[in-house]
Amino acid sequence: MIKINLLKQAKKGVSKTELNIYKQMALGGVLVAVVLAVVVFMELGIRSKIASAQASIAQLNQKLVQLNKVVTEINDFKKMKDQIKSKLDIITNLEKSRTAEVHLMDELSKAIPYDPSSVLSKKLWLVSLKQHGDVIGMDGVALDNSTLAQFMDNLSKDPYFSNVNLSKTEQVKSNDLLLYKFSLNCNFNPMPGSSVTATTQKAVK
Repeated sequence: MIKINLLKQAKKGVSKTELNIYKQMALGGVLVAVVLAVVVFMELGIRSKIASAQASIAQLNQKLVQLNKVVTEINDFKKMKDQIKSKLDIITNLEKSRTAEVHLMDELSKAIPYDPSSVLSKKLWLVSLKQHGDVIGMDGVALDNSTLAQFMDNLSKDPYFSNVNLSKTEQVKSNDLLLYKFSLNCNFNPMPGSSVTATTQKAVK
């Protein structure tokens, strides 16, 4: 009678080699799962950082737009300020010019020799007056040389005038009167207490 030992065969089952292969496969699967988990975690972290960076960029862009508006408003304000200052400077200069012209005529009137006891209280008349910078040129007529000399002396003593020079004089006859026609130029400073701007003296034509 033949006997078969089935238990012994059942015990043989899976060999050690096969068992090691299964263990290695299981370990490999675990490692792959771990690597995949790490990759997914890193990917999520990177995406989160990108989203955060994009949000920060969007906020910065909004602030940049607001700052650009502020800069534009500041530039517009500066332009407006410069325009107002320019207009005020023009008005100030016109006012100074007007005041200086009035003052010039007043000082010239004071310098003209005046003799109330004479038939002709004034013996000198200005015919034309020109101004170029601080240089004043004037043409006129006088009854005699002494009157002209006194007029020039009065101008030289006046603190508002300087560099008084006679450029031309000639005798002319008008209505049986022998007159002295003259041209002279000088410098005029409406503010004698301050320094006069140096101006190259020119003969006023």
